[in-house]
Amino acid sequence: MRDQSFLHLADHQMQRPRHSLVAAELPPQGETYCDGSARRQASKTPQVFAGIQAMRGIAALSVVCGHAVSARPDMVGPELAEGAMTILASGVDIFFVISGFIIATTAAAQHNPFNFAFRRALRIYPVYWLVLLAAFASSYWIILAPGERPALDAGTIFAWTYPNWYIGPAWSLAFELHFYAAVAIILAIKPNRLFETLFAWLGMVVVASFFQIQLGIYSHPLVLEFGAGVGIAYLLKERGLRFSPRLIACSAGLFFAGWYWIFVQGATDPQFARVPTYGLGAGLLMYAVVSAEIEGQSFSPVLQYLGKISYSLYMVHYPLVKWIANFDRPWLLSVAGTVIALILLSVGLAIVLHVLIEAPILSWGRRLSLMRRSQSTSDTGKREGTVHPASIE
Repeated sequence: MRDQSFLHLADHQMQRPRHSLVAAELPPQGETYCDGSARRQASKTPQVFAGIQAMRGIAALSVVCGHAVSARPDMVGPELAEGAMTILASGVDIFFVISGFIIATTAAAQHNPFNFAFRRALRIYPVYWLVLLAAFASSYWIILAPGERPALDAGTIFAWTYPNWYIGPAWSLAFELHFYAAVAIILAIKPNRLFETLFAWLGMVVVASFFQIQLGIYSHPLVLEFGAGVGIAYLLKERGLRFSPRLIACSAGLFFAGWYWIFVQGATDPQFARVPTYGLGAGLLMYAVVSAEIEGQSFSPVLQYLGKISYSLYMVHYPLVKWIANFDRPWLLSVAGTVIALILLSVGLAIVLHVLIEAPILSWGRRLSLMRRSQSTSDTGKREGTVHPASIE
């Protein structure tokens, strides 16, 4: 029997983790740089992966479209809303794989866990806190999620726990932050064995998930999707990437299989079902994208820009959708027009948020990190009697 609770996942993310599919949200991503060893792989290996950025744009757009279509199932139609959201939910799997790839490559290029944690926090919290404040204020006038409005606690303020009543999409930030914490600990303990230790950690996740050992998020099967991205980063470092058009076909087949299993057949455990379908499909897609770019493939500048604003889009679109969903008049005038307007307004608002808030803060963070790295290198050089030039991240 089909999982009918799927339509309302945007309102109560993961409150029933064994019986409802996690809706697709856009998790935040780090910068798309290869690590030092990857740059030495070949002269044609890019320092910035335009393909990864473009895939972030596609996934971001799928997230917005999914929530726009399913915002009012009574107006759109329950079957269409549920079916569309089921396949568009795969955007979260794509972004978890991307995050695993990006974080593994960036972390491999540095051995400073504090700088790593600082950069990740700077990427997540300013935009999140701004949207959280807007959502908190909005909750006095509109319904953001089922149930009584809870008090703001530390878990919500720092996006460490889920579900998040005020910003439903923030459940994925909790997964991201737990992954970042694991990487930071590895950098503090075994920085020269990053990949080996990450693979060992992922093995622990497999064991915990299989034997149902309660380790919180670390025993959730979705964590394994970060591992797919880590694996691609490792293959890149070891020169093991080879493009094949069959990868795209296999990826598309797996996405369709996930949609059929979850929506048509009604998977008993949708969250588990998405890992070998959406998760593996996302892994094959990212493998194909990275390997294709290494071989000279280019990607749309429009999609790259959508990827650039993807975190702002991920955060800001949800309160906007909830605002419009609370009013009947736009939907009665035109359902299709309202859905399209929601998508366009979300992109426009994300651009404003990115230009005015996100980009300046990230730029400041990069400059500060380079200054700290330059100072650290200078101090080391003075102690050793040699001054080394500062490296560029």
